[in-house]
Amino acid sequence: MFRWLLLLVLAVAVGLGFIVGILNPQSVFVDLGFFEGSVPLGALMLLCILSGMLLALGLTGIGRLLSRIRGLGGPKS
Repeated sequence: MFRWLLLLVLAVAVGLGFIVGILNPQSVFVDLGFFEGSVPLGALMLLCILSGMLLALGLTGIGRLLSRIRGLGGPKS
């Protein structure tokens, strides 16, 4: 059951990626300090969404780790 759900989510994500890429073909200039170049707007939008998701996932993981550490090192009665 989990594999079918994962495949469905993957198919929807790929479809949405294609839609974003096709609807935003304009080229934009990006200057990040270490990278300068022209990239399609759709690719830049997907990269920003992906980096935001990874940042949120990392912060959630750090929060869970800190709460676990605080729970283990708390006062014992």
